[in-house]
Amino acid sequence: MSYKHWRILVAEEQLIAHNRICKSLNELGYRTLTPVRSFRELLGVTHYSFEPFEHFDLLVINGELIAAVGIDPVRFFQSNSQIRHGVIYDARRGQAQAETIYANQRRQLTLIRTPDRQTLAALLEHLDI
Repeated sequence: MSYKHWRILVAEEQLIAHNRICKSLNELGYRTLTPVRSFRELLGVTHYSFEPFEHFDLLVINGELIAAVGIDPVRFFQSNSQIRHGVIYDARRGQAQAETIYANQRRQLTLIRTPDRQTLAALLEHLDI
């Protein structure tokens, strides 16, 4: 399946940053995004959803949202079967190149520095293989 048809969940509390990510994804050809503004909303969409079989192909999340609640991102990702791939972006902890922090045969969690168009394009192409 082409990543342009993926269901993407964007978790970012700052409206400006959220709009920048959405713009980057739109420029890559993706049009439909599900926004959440807090970790609580993320849990509502993924763990306590009215649609128990609702799945997302990709979660793009600000690392500060996870750090603020003290959740281990790898454990959260591993225990959340409704998310296929995850991208955590963190300007302080992320590297210039995408770093895989968890992977199995069907799922991958990656850490990046910034969710700009160039970084997301390369990452999405890699995940679509």
